Amino acid sequence: MFRSLSSLVLAVPVLVGCAAQPAATEPQRAYSDAEVKAFALKILSASNMDSELYARYRRALTEPHHERNNDTGS
Repeated sequence: MFRSLSSLVLAVPVLVGCAAQPAATEPQRAYSDAEVKAFALKILSASNMDSELYARYRRALTEPHHERNNDTGS
């Protein structure tokens, strides 16, 4: 009985602490495309992949993309 009561006394504060939402220090916002690209380039430059694959990913991140038309024309 004492063991189950002590387990309950210890488990309740832990579960309550896990369920509490942390206070937001700044309002949540979506990242801009420029911020996402800058972060991706930073992570890419820190990676240790081979030069051919690195160049391909860097080119994909830095070149402007054209909108794809989902209409196949048929």
